[in-house]
Amino acid sequence: MYKKTSVSLLAVLFSIFILCIAQIGVYAENSNNVIDYLNYLTDSEITNLQADIDSIKNTYGLDVVIVITDNTDGKSSRDFADDFFDYNGYGIGRDYSGLLMLINMQDREVWISTSGEAIDIFTNSRISTMEDNIIGPLSNAKYYNACRTFISDVKSYANAGVPRGQYRVESDMTYADKVSRTIKSLPVYIVALIISVGSTLVLSFSSKGKVTINSSTYEENGSFVLSERRDDYIRESTVKTKIERSSGGSQKSSTHTSSSGRTHGGGGKKF
Repeated sequence: MYKKTSVSLLAVLFSIFILCIAQIGVYAENSNNVIDYLNYLTDSEITNLQADIDSIKNTYGLDVVIVITDNTDGKSSRDFADDFFDYNGYGIGRDYSGLLMLINMQDREVWISTSGEAIDIFTNSRISTMEDNIIGPLSNAKYYNACRTFISDVKSYANAGVPRGQYRVESDMTYADKVSRTIKSLPVYIVALIISVGSTLVLSFSSKGKVTINSSTYEENGSFVLSERRDDYIRESTVKTKIERSSGGSQKSSTHTSSSGRTHGGGGKKF
């Protein structure tokens, strides 16, 4: 009995040890959040950026990645950024929350890809503002300043949280997808049923016979004569109505599906 207990205890301890080693390996693999293939950043600059990113992870639960390259393997900036994030183990939590800034020197384009909770925090409007702030330093080859600006904006918007009225819109949905989704929607059939019943009732009542009585039925021919006509101008009245413009577009987060099947948001600009 004692031997069996000892063996079981050793097996449990060994399993725990293996899991700990695996977790350490995963953490080490994912702790490199600044990837500069062109050596634009010094080692000390990368260390400083990584420290700020680690702080964002712990404070806001968002993974932040910076990639500088001039080779996207033939992919667009968007697809490369999404795939780099997905296939290199980035993202926090079950929804892989985080964002990646790609500095694509091949096309001179900056792209920000968002995932999980970051999609809702970093709306189209916020991403556009962030890119405007980054483009200036990038155009002047100040890559470290651009990265610092990016991280500063990430902290600011992460602290502000999801803006009120934020909503997602699938930007890559095809016409066939829309038709398929509409067909599967119950309200469509309810509306169709109401229209069918209404049309049937209207046709049913209208088929009971035409009305033959009109204004001349009981009026003698020639008995009504218009003797005088006068147009009186009374007054002119002008009404002005202010057209309110909705600001809802600023709260929109456009989404698409990456090659991994995950949902991403984001946007990009040339510099």
